[in-house]
Amino acid sequence: MDSEKKISCHFERSEKSPKVILLYPRKVVGYLFFFFLFSGLLLNGQDVDYARHCLEKLTSKNFHGRGYIKNGDLKAAKFVAGEFEKNGLQHFGNEYFQEYNFAINTFPSRIKIKLDKTSLIAGKDFVISCSNSSTNGIFNLVYIPDSINNDSLFREYILNNLFNENVVVVITANLRKAYGKKIKRIKGVVILTEKTPWWHVSNGKIINETFWIKIAKEKFSEKPKTISVKFENEFIEAHQTQNIIAFVKGKKYPEKFFVFTAHYDHLGMMGNKAYFPGANDNGSGTSMLLDLARHYSQAGNQPDYSVAFMAFSGEEAGLHGSKFYANNPLFPLGNIKLLVNLDMVGTGSDGITVVNSSIYKDLLEQMRTINDEKGYLKQIKERGESCNSDHCPFYQKGVKSVFIYTMGKEHLDYHTIYDDANDFPFTAYNGLFKLLNQLVKEPL
Repeated sequence: MDSEKKISCHFERSEKSPKVILLYPRKVVGYLFFFFLFSGLLLNGQDVDYARHCLEKLTSKNFHGRGYIKNGDLKAAKFVAGEFEKNGLQHFGNEYFQEYNFAINTFPSRIKIKLDKTSLIAGKDFVISCSNSSTNGIFNLVYIPDSINNDSLFREYILNNLFNENVVVVITANLRKAYGKKIKRIKGVVILTEKTPWWHVSNGKIINETFWIKIAKEKFSEKPKTISVKFENEFIEAHQTQNIIAFVKGKKYPEKFFVFTAHYDHLGMMGNKAYFPGANDNGSGTSMLLDLARHYSQAGNQPDYSVAFMAFSGEEAGLHGSKFYANNPLFPLGNIKLLVNLDMVGTGSDGITVVNSSIYKDLLEQMRTINDEKGYLKQIKERGESCNSDHCPFYQKGVKSVFIYTMGKEHLDYHTIYDDANDFPFTAYNGLFKLLNQLVKEPL
């Protein structure tokens, strides 16, 4: 080795204690300077690589879609709590978990659907309503006219025709009010969709005898005559689950809180094969929540106000976790200066939307002023009230609450088996993180 590149070391003794002096060549000193500078930036700012690590863990098959089969949501909860503990966050009481329960219908065993003799693939070709009860049989298919494409027309048509316990087929119908409910004289309803069938579990608190199935329209190109259906439901009256709550104590105003929330649960599994990874919804928001927690837990980043981090379960089944917390707060809700809910923040090429920002004009103006100066995001779009995520139970109790989601066509999968972490964009991750950090530093 070239002697000029060696790092030499010698001991210089004094009467008090031995001292080690490291003598570094200029070039090495330069390298070390940039190394520590870069390390400092990683420690003190957003870290999209850490967020990606969290996202990959949350969307892995080991967590079974973070739902209600195979303890998926519990496994995800332990991961989130482990990250809080690893970063030294405090908890209210003795642990991070806030336990509660809710009712949910599940389908833990194999689901079989055939059109005539052609087998369909769960999640890819079809999804079933979460309100379905166990069914096993072969049924004739009856095709409803294409013009019957909404709730009122469907209701009228069903009342005026006889179906003899057959299964009716509706093409690309908007049946939001009827979907998943019991309909007399009909065994089941098949809704054909042009897109990948997407699943939801928000109607899983009830069970109905009429089964509903969404199937990709392409599977009906030859108009099959029969459908073979076999699945078993398991209704859980009290699914045991938990919110995960942590905080970083503020150095000036510890009794006042800035709150970040995100739901860590997703749809879980439909049958024993199809699992829904939930990368954008809401592995993205949970990963950003964990990155924010990591950031503020570092000594140099301790905020003036306390910052709480709330990861909720049960959002997909009906905002259960946030409702439970809002009714059973671990500190007074009146101490919250601002609550920001992060749900589906994986894109951002078209900026962000802020739900409730039309209510809080001062906050919207502050966010836009910061963004105009720093250029973090393409735009900050205003939106009014909407009870569509975990901010809602807090807003209904008078807490200043907003819900932020990103906009962009770079990741469009929603509630499908394809909402995974592969090539996940996180387009506006850095800009949104910095904007949120500014809000914590300069709260209204």
